[in-house]
Amino acid sequence: KEPSQPRVLSATCPDEACCARLFFPSYDQSVECPQCGQRHDRTVLRNVKEVSNPGIAFHSLIRNILISNLVPKHGEDTIKVRGLSNYHCKLVSPLLTTYGMDKQSGKARPLSEMGAGAHFDCSVLGGRAFRIDPELVDVAGYGRDVSGSLAYLRGTLALVRAHNDGEDRLLPVHVDGDGHCLVHAVSRALVGRELFWHPLRCHLKRHLEEHLAKYKELLKDFVDEEEWPAIIAECDPDFLPPEGELLGLRNIHVFSLANVLRRPIILLDSLAGMQSPGDYAALFLPSLCAPDQCRGGPANRRNPPLCLSWSSSGRNHYIPLVGVRMGDKLPRLPRSLLPKAWGVPQSLIDSYMDFDASGCCVVGGDYQLSEGYLLRLTAAMDDVFQRKYGVHPTLVADVHHCVYKRTGVVGLHPLLVVRATQKAVAERRLYRCLTCNTVCEHHVSPEWFRPGGLLYAQLQGNVGTLLPDKLYNFRQHGVTCWYSREKDELVPVIAKNTLEHCTCCKSTQVRHLRGDGTLELRNGDRTRTPSNSKYCSCGFKHFWDGKEYDTLPQQITVSLEWNSKVVKDTVFWFQHESDTSLNSNVYTVASEVVNKHFPGVFGSERLLQQVVDQILEQTRLPEDSMEEDRSEADGSDGEVGKQQRCRQPGPRAPSDSAASKFIIKGYKTLHKEELGVSETERRLLERIQAHGAMQRRKHPSGSPDRDRHLSGASAASPISVVPNSPSVLAAQPSFAERPNFVRVVTSDGRQGQLRPSPAGVTLAELQAWVASEFGIPAERQLLKSGIPPRVLVAPADGGMLTLAHGDRVIVEVVGGGDQSPGAQGGPSNAASTSGGSMESEIARHLYESQQSLSLDAGLRAMLGHLKRTGASVWAYAQENEWLFSRGGLFYAQMQRDVGLVDGKHCHLPLIPDKVFTYNGTHDRLELCFEPHGHFAIGPDVEAKIATGQVGSTGQHHHPSPTSPLAAATAVDSASEASADVTPADAKSSSASTAKASRTVMRKGPGFTVLAPPSPEAKPQVRPAVLVHDQSEEERALEQLRMVAAMLLDEDRRSYDHSQRKEGNEDPDSMDTN
Repeated sequence: KEPSQPRVLSATCPDEACCARLFFPSYDQSVECPQCGQRHDRTVLRNVKEVSNPGIAFHSLIRNILISNLVPKHGEDTIKVRGLSNYHCKLVSPLLTTYGMDKQSGKARPLSEMGAGAHFDCSVLGGRAFRIDPELVDVAGYGRDVSGSLAYLRGTLALVRAHNDGEDRLLPVHVDGDGHCLVHAVSRALVGRELFWHPLRCHLKRHLEEHLAKYKELLKDFVDEEEWPAIIAECDPDFLPPEGELLGLRNIHVFSLANVLRRPIILLDSLAGMQSPGDYAALFLPSLCAPDQCRGGPANRRNPPLCLSWSSSGRNHYIPLVGVRMGDKLPRLPRSLLPKAWGVPQSLIDSYMDFDASGCCVVGGDYQLSEGYLLRLTAAMDDVFQRKYGVHPTLVADVHHCVYKRTGVVGLHPLLVVRATQKAVAERRLYRCLTCNTVCEHHVSPEWFRPGGLLYAQLQGNVGTLLPDKLYNFRQHGVTCWYSREKDELVPVIAKNTLEHCTCCKSTQVRHLRGDGTLELRNGDRTRTPSNSKYCSCGFKHFWDGKEYDTLPQQITVSLEWNSKVVKDTVFWFQHESDTSLNSNVYTVASEVVNKHFPGVFGSERLLQQVVDQILEQTRLPEDSMEEDRSEADGSDGEVGKQQRCRQPGPRAPSDSAASKFIIKGYKTLHKEELGVSETERRLLERIQAHGAMQRRKHPSGSPDRDRHLSGASAASPISVVPNSPSVLAAQPSFAERPNFVRVVTSDGRQGQLRPSPAGVTLAELQAWVASEFGIPAERQLLKSGIPPRVLVAPADGGMLTLAHGDRVIVEVVGGGDQSPGAQGGPSNAASTSGGSMESEIARHLYESQQSLSLDAGLRAMLGHLKRTGASVWAYAQENEWLFSRGGLFYAQMQRDVGLVDGKHCHLPLIPDKVFTYNGTHDRLELCFEPHGHFAIGPDVEAKIATGQVGSTGQHHHPSPTSPLAAATAVDSASEASADVTPADAKSSSASTAKASRTVMRKGPGFTVLAPPSPEAKPQVRPAVLVHDQSEEERALEQLRMVAAMLLDEDRRSYDHSQRKEGNEDPDSMDTN
């Protein structure tokens, strides 16, 4: 029978500044955190749970064994509590002598700039006291002293316990024994950290120098005159004692510190020491300060005494006795336990200390400096330290622990470690192991490169004569160098020197360290940040392109084909991130791939669509997990879900074959119009192509009977049987999610955006808004919406209209003498005057469908025109500034996508390297050319800005229709305006402009681009410019001919495209034949 395997548990370190993830077997009762060094009892660990993955369990156990046996243990000076170690405090303490923290900004500033003098005044800490939390009592290096003081002070502590209700309210805690133990002990008694040892020493020295005469007079019977220079010199932070003498301070320094802090200091000893005639135990009163000056705290009470003691019978190490936090219970000392006052009369005790009715005094007090303030203060000093030395103090502490203490080098002055760290960082010799988190130094001795050195002799023995222009690589030592003939030595190439493996665990996962302590990580490296993602079992985040992700990316291979060139590339796809902003955006990923391989290609929308389809197909979730992801996405993908629900045109279910139905999360959302055509448009195009092919087979030469066959074929089309009755719109259900905005377009070309309330909009509210926005009375409004457009009527219950976000409402003007051109001469009127024939009905449907896609068609037509001419979009746009004014393509594009707000900036997809802004005063888009300002677009506008030929306000340039697109716009505008011109005016106008005008024709049915007719070819359709005095019957007949020609041309272009598919011709290019 196989023995049972121990369970492996995982937990989180309870230290709020560490929060490292810990793994340990179930039988362990305490766990040591490898990151902060603290050993925690199992009962205080957080998020304890069993590791179910056997691979992670095995890996964690092996790692624990590796770290416990190979990685150097944390010492008392490197164990971190709330992110701070004693060694860290020692490093930044010198900065606190001359720097303080600005409370408003939290940044460090020199004390002289803050009006607090040149050096820190330690008397401001006179009323403060530290009380340790019970859960931190057993932390080595921070809590209970373990140097033997508990046994040495057993009798003294028993008496103290007896006067504190039998509770251990006064505890001897640890301080480092590095020659500064007195100021370390005082600093810990004041704030709990060894932060202020350097300011205390400096203030102590200044205090003795300033009041030397008083001290000499007071202590002339105890201290000889010639001793005073040595006493003052011992106060210096950098004092080094003579050979053979111990470094430390004496009782005279304790007495001086009591006067610096303006509070009594009690020095205790063992019971035997306190009863001996020596001055091992003493009470130091601040007798050089008046009693009124020894008050502080919120209540302005006398400062309670601090308590120190000796740690052993050698009496060469001071330790503080601090209170333990037990609610409002404070530690007390009886008067009987107080030693005699040192150097002053005993009668002064009552002048500086308060006693209660039982004859006890409070030790320390309850006026504590908050831990949060200390952490902010230390962080501010860390910034100053890095600016001053170029390395972070945490990095210096790690080098001290992992590099010097591991090799047995102890007692080094911190400044020497700082300089060694600076040099190692500058020479790129510091690494951190990702496996055991140890800092490693790539040690290279300078002696190796000189004659007779290790590398020099090895190279000379292998190659003989050394050449100065050749690099020599020593892979075993990770060194690359070249030979200097002038110095006759090898010179290392710092950039090529590498450490192959960790010096502790021999792992190859080592990364360079920067001066600020951060790592030069590579993509895919595991970081130290915990992760709770269920899609990655390692428990940590992963680095990728400067960010941290919960999971590693999915690698997707995509193929791009353009003009007979096929390119394959691999993209990286992130999903299932806890921070949804890190999830990959398919539009962004696809754009990067297209721009990488085909930069500046016109018509790149098709390439973009290819990549989008491939990515969505390979990342599509299985059917059984899609519902789960939708339920989980309520908080993260809610906006996407809303947009999908809001854009649903009716109860019909979406097609399962349309991959474009996946809506992408991120800073840009692709609507269905951007990923592909809508279902209505697709069915319309399929029907046109099917019936066009049938008509071509029946009439290959295009006989005059085509109109009759076309009307018959169209009668069977689904678009002809869609009911156009008001009851259909009124019967559709209302959706809970209401739109953000609705586009409203009038028949004369004006546009606006209606932003309904969350509840929706009624027909009456819509009519009132149209009347106020466009000045069209409600009785003359004919409102339509949908594809094909249907008349909007109020629901039977008078409720809200079923308008979705992004829907378009068409406003036609009916009645009166000033009807809009669309109402008078448009296809709908032509259809109505023809007696409701089928030809007019399908013409009306096709016309309105074409109008709904006019912007996209115009952009495609412009791109096709530019492809033939070879011009760039920006160069063409500068010559045709009308594109950026009302009625222009770019103006309409910004209005549709982001809305027109005065001063709002945007990027146009076809001109991605320029920034444009909307000028509400001139009602146009302008070029944002920082830092110069905003300018109206015109020919060579950037060159004129650079030479100062145009001011920042710019001048509005009116378009001159010199291009086919401009001519089309000008002709359409003229035809629209003809509705309000009398026949006489029209005749005079046409006569006056006869010379300036030219004959134009439509270059292919369905396109708005007009150009002069070719001299060789006769026009197949009538000119697009309508004669003003045409009758309504003639206009209807003209419209019917145009629709028929459009159907034939669409079918011909589809057939030609299939025949030319192998030639990779642009399907959007316009026919010029």
